[in-house]
Amino acid sequence: MDTSVFGALAGAGLVTLLIGVVVGVAVGALILSLAFRIIVGSMPPYLRAAGAVVVTAIVGVVAAVIVGLVTRGFAGSALLMVVQFLVGAAVVNYLLPSPTGGQIGFGKACLVQLVYLVIMILLGVLFGVLFAAVLGGLLAHA
Repeated sequence: MDTSVFGALAGAGLVTLLIGVVVGVAVGALILSLAFRIIVGSMPPYLRAAGAVVVTAIVGVVAAVIVGLVTRGFAGSALLMVVQFLVGAAVVNYLLPSPTGGQIGFGKACLVQLVYLVIMILLGVLFGVLFAAVLGGLLAHA
């Protein structure tokens, strides 16, 4: 069987994308569990946290399409950030139970989402700085 180089590269790209999504959901669920623990005081089930990350991503994409159809430019970006935050808080409120088994309330869900976003931004900055340092070190030796 004759395999083209482009087919092999496409397959490698898809495998890399799949691994990235799986690792992203796993890390996102871990950080969401940590944020939930900080605000609510108990750890949610890990699989429910992973489900909340996946549902938030799916609903966020749908919301982004809808907001993109309605608005453009900076106003659309600002509105999309607010919508994404509220969608994440709503998903946390509905999918992650409180220690008593009920919902935690939308206010606490907003706090959980805020702590989650702050931790994710800090991790993103940290990995960006590490990547820049490694890339700078590699380019300095070239």
